Amino acid sequence: MKTDVIIIGCGPGGAQTARNLSQRGFSVTLLDYRINVGDKLCTGIVGTEILNHYPEVTNYVLNESRSANIYCDNDYFLKIKKNKTQALIIDRKEFIKNISIEAKNSGAILKLQRLVSNFEVSENGVKVFAKYNGKVEQYNSEVLVIASGYGSKLAKHAGFDLSEHYIYGYQTEISNVDVERVNVFSGGSLPKGHFGWVVPTFKNKGYCGILGKEKLQNNGFEFLSDMKRKFNFEIEDKTKVWGIPISPAGRKSRSRALLVGDVAGQVKPTTGGGIYFAMRSADIASEVINDSLLTRDFSEEFYNSYSKKWDKIFKNELRVGFFARQFYESLDSDDIKGILSHIEESGLISKDINFDWHSKIVMMAFKTKIKSYLKGKMLKKFKSLTFN
Repeated sequence: MKTDVIIIGCGPGGAQTARNLSQRGFSVTLLDYRINVGDKLCTGIVGTEILNHYPEVTNYVLNESRSANIYCDNDYFLKIKKNKTQALIIDRKEFIKNISIEAKNSGAILKLQRLVSNFEVSENGVKVFAKYNGKVEQYNSEVLVIASGYGSKLAKHAGFDLSEHYIYGYQTEISNVDVERVNVFSGGSLPKGHFGWVVPTFKNKGYCGILGKEKLQNNGFEFLSDMKRKFNFEIEDKTKVWGIPISPAGRKSRSRALLVGDVAGQVKPTTGGGIYFAMRSADIASEVINDSLLTRDFSEEFYNSYSKKWDKIFKNELRVGFFARQFYESLDSDDIKGILSHIEESGLISKDINFDWHSKIVMMAFKTKIKSYLKGKMLKKFKSLTFN
């Protein structure tokens, strides 16, 4: 059986692409190696802008964030409090599961526990080979979407250039969480360039995690222990670790094939969040595939329009975000305290923060007193950063 599109990976990017195309009447096969849809380590924090594009997310909101506590070395404290909701903490697993159900209801074929081992893309179409119960199954289509997550060997096999920059995320589920707002930490037991968090979800549950470029010994157990003492929560599960790209793939399209989501580096470099960007990228990919199937144009030139459209919306955002992350990684605790102090004095914390488009707040910050602060000892650090 040959379908119009094969999608490898049922995360936010893959599921959204499947939903889009199946609802337009195209035949879609969606393959994923996992037993359950949506299983992935993720805090599930998204900005409120997601509601403008995917209003159904309101059904999966566990908590809303209007405020945050920011700590540095446990001796500097900045409280941010807003009147309006700034971010949503959602049940990622159930949200993605619902998208895949809607795709299935529109005719998409979902095949779980399929580990794709190989594929071929030629001028005649696509062949995908997946292992299931010790056997190899073959699937055929006109178009291939690779949404198989960061570090996927499948994308390399297809000749795509993957992100060269990545960080590590560490997170554990916690209970008996008696906090009302997001708590963010730097310094202390955290290595330079890392930050940690304690995020409440619902019914006194939450997450404790770390994000940074180094692979930590004992998966950051020292920080977890510090937080346990500070907040007196219970640890529910072992700490899980995952890799996150922080720069986009150099090549995201070729004839009959596209990358979507983490595998394409479509992630916020500042926080490592990728749900919203993956879904928006899936919408762009779906438009290109729709037009390709209707016009029967499967050329590389046509598919490169995906990269061009994506770059127009996201490229500058991710460039600024990557720069901001590099800058943060160059700072020590005294630098961070100085910057936070200048942000507080400038009145910047009174501004509403778009949790998805961080470039606006980054550029706004550099127009405040931070600019004069940088003219001091931090100017060399600022100038030494690569901005690619």
